[in-house]
Amino acid sequence: MARKVAVVTGSPRVKGNSSMLAAAFIEGAQAAGCEVVRMDAGRAHIGGCLGCEYCFSHEGACCQDDDMQEFYPLLRECDAIVYVTPIYVFSWPAQIKAFIDRMFCGVGKPFGIKQAALLTCYEDKDATIARHLVDTYRADAAYCGWENLGEVCVNGVYEKGAIAGNPGLDEARALGASLGDA
Repeated sequence: MARKVAVVTGSPRVKGNSSMLAAAFIEGAQAAGCEVVRMDAGRAHIGGCLGCEYCFSHEGACCQDDDMQEFYPLLRECDAIVYVTPIYVFSWPAQIKAFIDRMFCGVGKPFGIKQAALLTCYEDKDATIARHLVDTYRADAAYCGWENLGEVCVNGVYEKGAIAGNPGLDEARALGASLGDA
């Protein structure tokens, strides 16, 4: 049975650098025989978690009627999740952060996710800028009990298409391809 991978993008920008990074990863994963579901959280209408715990008493269902409702059934079928996002002020953009917070419903009815990866790109030329997001991602993955499959961090890209030809695309493709080995 093929591994099913959720690729969750966090950029609100259409066809930007993180979208190209996601496409490279997806290409590698699909070539390795994985089934990939792309979720463009950065352009979805997703409200923040209300902390109401409705999901605890309603088998993981959330009381909010927004785009997250279409993602929940897909997340429950996935073996792995891959976050692909730009970095905004040292961290997640608000759009993907809302998606991550809303995964709290997995407490009421667990997702099948066992593994995770992070792909990120950002404008700053200082490669250490990514450490803040990477640390947050690693803490989240550890808390959820997910095996960390790896991280690809590409700095110095901002304008649409600036990532073209960057070795980070090959790293993302190779990470995707590595999922077919398991």
